Amino acid sequence: MSDSVGVKVMAEKWGYSEATIRKWCREKKITGVDQDAPGSPWRIPKDAKCPRPIKKK
Repeated sequence: MSDSVGVKVMAEKWGYSEATIRKWCREKKITGVDQDAPGSPWRIPKDAKCPRPIKKK
């Protein structure tokens, strides 16, 4: 899927930790997240909206 990115990319983009992004994925707080199987990497749409205000760097 070329229109999706991983947890690390979104953590850097939004200013939150990777653990927080993973938690949001598990809780389905990010629209459109997908995973092949439990334990596999999350795929997050590039244009996904952050469920909280984006932190300034």
